[in-house]
Formats: sequence, structure tokens, C-alpha cells
Amino acid sequence: MEKYSRWRDPSTGIQPYLPPVPPRTETSLLFSLSNVIHYIVGPVQGILKFALVVVTGLLYLILVPVLGTLLMPLGPLQGIWKRTFSSICLRLILFFTGFFYIKSEPVSIRKGRNKASKSPSLNAKSGDIIVTNWTSYIEVIYLTLRFNPIFTQIIPSVNKVRKLSLWQAIRSCVLTPPLTPKEAGVDEKDLYTLKELSALAKEKKSGPVVVFPEATTSNGRALLKFSAPLFNEFNPTDRDGRFHVMTFKYEYSYMPPTYTVGYQFFHFLSLCSQFSNTLRVRFLLDEEAPCSTDRSVNTADLAALAGSEDLVGDQFLLALGNLGRLRKTNLDLNDKRDFLEYYYLRNKKVQTTHTSGIKKRK
Repeated sequence: MEKYSRWRDPSTGIQPYLPPVPPRTETSLLFSLSNVIHYIVGPVQGILKFALVVVTGLLYLILVPVLGTLLMPLGPLQGIWKRTFSSICLRLILFFTGFFYIKSEPVSIRKGRNKASKSPSLNAKSGDIIVTNWTSYIEVIYLTLRFNPIFTQIIPSVNKVRKLSLWQAIRSCVLTPPLTPKEAGVDEKDLYTLKELSALAKEKKSGPVVVFPEATTSNGRALLKFSAPLFNEFNPTDRDGRFHVMTFKYEYSYMPPTYTVGYQFFHFLSLCSQFSNTLRVRFLLDEEAPCSTDRSVNTADLAALAGSEDLVGDQFLLALGNLGRLRKTNLDLNDKRDFLEYYYLRNKKVQTTHTSGIKKRK
């Protein structure tokens, strides 16, 4: 759309903040018939599936946060209870949303190396740091299902993160990403460096730490510049093996599950209206992640990144781009903030003009 052309990345021609256009398909009688069925049956199905998601969400709240807290005196049994019912409820929510099967595959990005014959699973321990791209609230649900992690929100002005609950992480897709602690509504003493939070999570065995280094959602067609030099406290020659790299990508024929702008309720209702949705998760073999115990430092990469303010972070940017086959853009968090302000202001003006026109006709 030309009115949003100022947020088109000049080097790639990609507009990472607009909902992507579904791929073109050949028209045929069968395809036209499926379209008719989709538009007739979809809304009814969407309402039913949305109701099932609401019921399952309420069960999750009762069984996990409420009853899970009451079971605290039982020690290890509390953890088993919470993990079991969290997994059941969250998998049902994804199932009702149309994600019947989620493909997860390990990937090697080293040239001349084949993937392991036995597909390893990503084994993230408490205190480990999961670095991933961010395109939708669906990833938040999936990551909770798989790892029950600590979600974070980056505060660029102080180069620190704050902890988010599951609901806060889901809703953070909607809100304008903050730049300062004041905008985030938190005190600076409640913020952590990534290394501090990792050490705390390891000590308390509270799960891995999830970082979305772009700090806001894109439409899955490219990577945004990292919002802050968050990893500059880590040395690229360290070998602590605490990092894991993942990417998310969706396949769709109608509405994309990616969420960058708009009204989340209507987006989720539309997602439920689709017969099925496809999510593909790719994760880098642990020995190839930056700071891995088995990783040999690629001198060519280090030479290309010479003078970088965040050498480890730029290695993650390269790894995410190669892993997800995503192009890197020169747009970042500040551009997204400007885009959101313009988008909602423009839509508000259009809505106001439309309402005034109706009143005049009356």
C-alpha cells in the first residue's frame, strides 16, 4: 500500500509491518468452491472454536495458576501438576485455533554438513536463553507449551529486560513497544540484564529465558534490526552453551496468523474461522549456536562484524536470518512505533469521517 510506503525497507523492498498478502493460487472450480465454503462455514466455525478456546483458557487459569499455587506445600508434585495441565490446556488451545500439527525440525547452517540422522530435540534447561524471531502471539503460546519459560520485554534505553507473564507476553503484541522503564510502567530496579536474569532463572530452576531481540512483531517476511545491544555483556569466545536459536514461520492460503497491527480480538476470531493453520518451527543445532561449547568461531563472520557494538547479538542476527531464510532489514523498533501511531491515527480519522457522514445523511 502506497500510504505505508515510508515503512518499506529500501534495501529489500519489504514492508515488514503490514499484514502479508496471501500467496496467489491458480483459480479452478474446486478452489472457487472451497472459497465459498470457507466464507460461509468459516464464521460459524470461528465462533464455536472461539468459545472452546475461552472455556479451555478458563480451565487453564483455574488448574494452573490458582490450584497450582494452592499445591505449593506439596513441593515437586506442584511442578508436575502445573506442567501436566498447562501442556494439556495450551495444546488444546492451539488445536482449536487450527494448529492440528506443528512441525519442529533441527537445522544445520554449516556448509557441507548434513542434519543428524536422528532428529534431536531442543533441550532448553533453566537459565538457558532462547533467541527467536517474533511474528505473532501464537509463538508465545507454543513456547509456553514446550518450555514454560520466562518471557522478557526489552527496554532499549537501559539495555535491560523485564519479566512478563504469559498474558502480558500475549498482549505485548498489541501495545506500542516501550523505549523506557517509564513507558513500560516499571521501576528500573525491577529490570535485569540478560546475564542476571539467566543466572536467577538457573538458581531458582524457573525455566529458560525467552528473548525476542527485535522487541516487536514483524510479518514474518524479514528480520528487523535488534532493538538494543542486549548481548554485549557476553563474550563470543565464551563456551557456556546457554543459547538456543529458533525461528517461526506460517503457511496460509487466506488470513496470515502473523500479527503486527490491528485488533487482536478480531484477528484471533478470524484465525479460529480458518479450517487449519500451519506453523513450522526450525531450531539450530545447539553446537552451532553462538557461545556453544562445541562451536568453532567462524573467523570470516567475526571479520565481517568487526567494530560491532554487540558482537554476539550480530551473530544471532546472522544465525536467525540463515535459519529462517529471512532477509535482514534496516527497520527497527522505532520505525514500528511510528508505523503504529500513523496506522491507528489514520484509521481513527477514517472512522470519524465515516461516522460524521452517516450522521449528516440522517
